[in-house]
Amino acid sequence: MYLKRIRAQNFRVFGDGKGAPALDWELSSGLNILVGENDAGKTAVIDAIRQVLWTTSYESVRLFEHDFHIDGNSRANSLFIEATLCDLNTDQQAAVLDWLTYEADGTCSLVVHLFARWIAPRGNRRGRVDAIARAGRDGTGPEIGAVVREMVRSTYLRPLRDAEAELRPGRMSRLSQILGAHQKIDGQNHNDFVVTDPPTIPTKLVGLMAFAQHHIGEHEVIKGVQNDINDNYLSKFAFAGDNLTSRIRIAPDLSLTPILEKFELTLLPSNGIDPDERCTRGLGYNNSLFMATELVLLRDGDELGLLLIEEPEAHLHPQLQERVMRLLEQHADTPEEGKRRVQVVLSTHSPSLVAGADIDSMTLVHKGQTYSLAPEKTKLKKSDYSFLQRFIDATKANLFFARAVAIVEGPAEAILLPALSDAVGRSFSKHGVSVVNVGGVGLYHYARILQRAEDAVVMPIPVACLTDRDVVPNEAGDYVEKPAKKKRFESDYSAAELAQLVQRKEERAQGGSTIVCVSDRWTFEYDLALHGCAELMHAAIQLAVCANERGERLTDDEELAAQKQAREEWGALAKAGHSPEKLAAIIYRPLQEHNASKAITAQYAAYLVASGQYGVGDALYKKLPPYLRRAIEHVTRTSPLAPEA
Repeated sequence: MYLKRIRAQNFRVFGDGKGAPALDWELSSGLNILVGENDAGKTAVIDAIRQVLWTTSYESVRLFEHDFHIDGNSRANSLFIEATLCDLNTDQQAAVLDWLTYEADGTCSLVVHLFARWIAPRGNRRGRVDAIARAGRDGTGPEIGAVVREMVRSTYLRPLRDAEAELRPGRMSRLSQILGAHQKIDGQNHNDFVVTDPPTIPTKLVGLMAFAQHHIGEHEVIKGVQNDINDNYLSKFAFAGDNLTSRIRIAPDLSLTPILEKFELTLLPSNGIDPDERCTRGLGYNNSLFMATELVLLRDGDELGLLLIEEPEAHLHPQLQERVMRLLEQHADTPEEGKRRVQVVLSTHSPSLVAGADIDSMTLVHKGQTYSLAPEKTKLKKSDYSFLQRFIDATKANLFFARAVAIVEGPAEAILLPALSDAVGRSFSKHGVSVVNVGGVGLYHYARILQRAEDAVVMPIPVACLTDRDVVPNEAGDYVEKPAKKKRFESDYSAAELAQLVQRKEERAQGGSTIVCVSDRWTFEYDLALHGCAELMHAAIQLAVCANERGERLTDDEELAAQKQAREEWGALAKAGHSPEKLAAIIYRPLQEHNASKAITAQYAAYLVASGQYGVGDALYKKLPPYLRRAIEHVTRTSPLAPEA
């Protein structure tokens, strides 16, 4: 049995499907990862599941006024949450026969529908929430009974959980619940201690406790204290004929549950410390221990094997996050022989954790809408999934948490573009834009992640893919080799052919909220030099040339000397009367001939841009190449779906 679908209307961020999107999310039977920025609705999805199915920890799960969706100052007065559970085995179907829903294809499902009304306060009456859970789609079946409730509870690990507290002894402790539900606990509630044969050690837990209790009670220290209390003090309070006697015991109730509530689970000390010494371990490893303990129960149980985790990365360093993800994937995909599959729903803000996961297991949540990234839901091809699985790292995985994405082909754009956006007053940081550097390959694989398979559905996250036109200007012919049979220079193309070349590049990935911005002439650096940033790019490239010649970073004095020399050379270039194309070609030449690094050039250009010497605001913005202006405008629009300026 697994959770196949969760629906909700008017629950928190989710509306009625008209004024605001409702929740309607189909899950896989294995691993389901919710990604997206803060306040997008990830926690609301998990809480919707908790509200309708409840949890194995028997925590209080209630609806309050603030759980009802609000739009402006108008709050909904009713809501529903509906969970559809499928693939029930024969025993499960028999247990909940009266509540089953029979589908058109001959299968049966268990549909749990929670309907709630908010009764506003009136006069002396306090406000309250009336809720009822019924079976059947839209709640048309009978009220949910206790048998169903016990079968469909989910296991929930809250964010920033206190793992140590969860595993401490105490009444209704989580550890006692896990131990009590373990398959090996059967028969342990039998007291097999024989009072007439005290030396014989019992085999059952209750018997062992009775054995320990008997022998501890006979210990001279315990017996002495007990007699002292009874003979010298307590007996003085008794009236004639009354028996007022005490007894020191470990467990006054020799039943299994109180015994299990006395257990605690802790990690042994690290290497070099005696195992019997008490030593506090870090939060990260304690959280790993807690997750491992919960997985033991889920693996062996007979009820719904659903694990809900918010931020499993809490307190874990990146390498441990990867190990945890591998373990969750293993239990959700191909568990050990004889063990059942565990369905996992987790929310995360960790690029490190997401980088190691399969994209097809992810669902992006954005402004109360869910967008599955499973095959056939996006425009990703089968080869795209395998490519991205190999090449997405923690840096690239930032795109799953961004409000907008700029996908670039190299480190130069990744370094300089954010600096330019800051200088022109369209800060990428302020607008939540993630810059993804794909390293020269695979730009179109990444571009299709945020495009929906159905053209009518648009994911409202603007994406701009920046790529070079890679057609060499004729003015660079004195240092760029011209192949014999291959088109490479502008003179090799007609105007129509150039337009078709650009169109082909755009059509490979453009669609929905994704645009492809092709450089207007040649490369990122050349176009900057051509369209108004010639002095900036000349200074940055000359600094990079000096750094390359020395094979290391310039000292402060060397940097100042290089800047002075660049200014002098710029003065001569500016007076030479070159056309803008020829001037840009001269400036770009050291990069083409590998006398300077593009990444180092971008670093120096970003530094110079931040100084404000080369323009700020609209003055600098107008100097940028048109394709860069288009990209920056697209990803920094206040309203992602508004038409472009």
